[in-house]
Amino acid sequence: MSDLTYDSAADAAADREQQQSLVGAFNAWDRALRRDECGAWRINGRHGSIHTRGDGKTWVLFVRCRSKQHWTITKRRLGFCQATQDGDGCLRLHALPTADQAEVIRDALGIRKRMELAPDELERRRAQGKRLALAAERANVHAPVRQPPPEQSRKKIRLILPLQR
Repeated sequence: MSDLTYDSAADAAADREQQQSLVGAFNAWDRALRRDECGAWRINGRHGSIHTRGDGKTWVLFVRCRSKQHWTITKRRLGFCQATQDGDGCLRLHALPTADQAEVIRDALGIRKRMELAPDELERRRAQGKRLALAAERANVHAPVRQPPPEQSRKKIRLILPLQR
């Protein structure tokens, strides 16, 4: 993807930095932050996305709602955001959210939360990964090298076709 959306690489980097601060505030998984079709950084969810406003301070939330009633309920739940295009699912977030607000936004937009592991579970998974990598390495060391099949002599087959008149 290119940086056609941004005037410079510095603008793209600043936008990404602003989005990363929001991903951290949401405690969302890192893969939620991606580029869109135009090359702009956005936070993706199953039910919407979040873009920067361009001023370096605020964000725009796009929420896909099933109906007018769903939009009304979602707008009420996200009351700490300002509705910019009522009915179209556009809301404006003016500051980094609190933990409770982040949970509501993650739920409304379907943004996946980062997996939290206890230190002992994290260590157990690292050790298991090392064992699996070592086992795979050992399996590859003793694997026989595949030899290409021997050249087979090909007989020339002569086809006799009837002449067309």
